Order: sequence, then C-alpha cells, then structure tokens
Amino acid sequence: MLLMIMLAISLSIDALGIGLSYGLRGICTPFLTKCILLLESMAFMAVFLFAGSRLMLLFSAHTANLIGVLLLLGMGLWLCYQSLQKKEPSDSSLKLLRNPSYCDKDHSSHIDAREGLSLGLILSIDSMGAGIGAGAAGVCITLLPLFTALFQILFLSLGIYGGKHFKKYCHIKESIWTALSGCILISIALLRYLFS
Repeated sequence: MLLMIMLAISLSIDALGIGLSYGLRGICTPFLTKCILLLESMAFMAVFLFAGSRLMLLFSAHTANLIGVLLLLGMGLWLCYQSLQKKEPSDSSLKLLRNPSYCDKDHSSHIDAREGLSLGLILSIDSMGAGIGAGAAGVCITLLPLFTALFQILFLSLGIYGGKHFKKYCHIKESIWTALSGCILISIALLRYLFS
C-alpha cells in the first residue's frame, strides 16, 4: 500500500507544479475540466498497468519484476534529465511535455475542456513508463488508477490555490517538480529491487 501511495504521488506531483504555475499566472481550471482530467488519467493508467501486468505472463516473475524496476528507473532518470534541460525545444509538442502550463493555448486564463484533454494527455504520457513498470513489477495495481487521478486533481487544485496566494512572493520552475517526480520514481525502483 505504501509503495502504491508513493507511486501515485510521484505520478501526480507534476500536477502540483502545473497548478502553482497556473495560480501564479491567474489561470483557472473549472470543475468540468477537472472531471475530464480525472477520467482521462484513470483510463490511461489502467491501460498502462494492464500492459505491464501482461509482461508477467510472458516472462518469469523475477524477469518481469526486473523489467518493471528498469522501466521505473528509466522513467525516473528521464524525468530528472528533462528537468535539467535549459534550452526550450522548438517543437510545440515537446514544449508542452516539458512545460504543461502552455496548455492554455488561447491565453484566456481558463483551461477549457479541449485544453483539459491536452493537459490530461501530457500528464498521462509521463505516467506511461512508470505505469507499465509498476504493473510488471507487481505493485498493487487495483486502486492505483483511482489514487493517481485523485492525487493529480488534489495537487493541481492545491497548486492553483497556493499560486494565487503567493504569486507576489515566489516563482517556482516546473522543472523542479519534474525532478522531484523523477527522484521518487528512482526511489521506488530501488525499493522494489531491494525487497523483491
């Protein structure tokens, strides 16, 4: 259960950084957008976990667990690497992956349903490697899609609230939250390897 909660937090912590960025910029996410994010996140995570669990049918339990650990480790290292990149990518899709706050494409300070779909997809892409890895590593996956989605909405809302109240005093780069998420995934991978 503890690993599941850690994994859900890791997969959702980017949402806190996005929320802070939104709050600092005065961008709001209405209830409908949050519902879309919740459902989209649950659906993608369920698919990723199912794909990971299928690896356990193709390989021995030890091999599947090792593949899962390597996927978690690789995803964590990739997120840490992305957080260290200073040069902005020219491709718009890569720019959105590194800075999801750019989802407010029309600069309306309001994330509508369509922009919410883009944001949900970006958050889910970050979860792909970790979700498949968790499924293959045998992490308790029954409630993980729900936990991940709920933590994402919670962190996004807390971030927006905090950003609105502290926008005069602080500026936190999204890359910090990306690095933190990567470090948590690396920790989970090491724990799975040491105690498997």
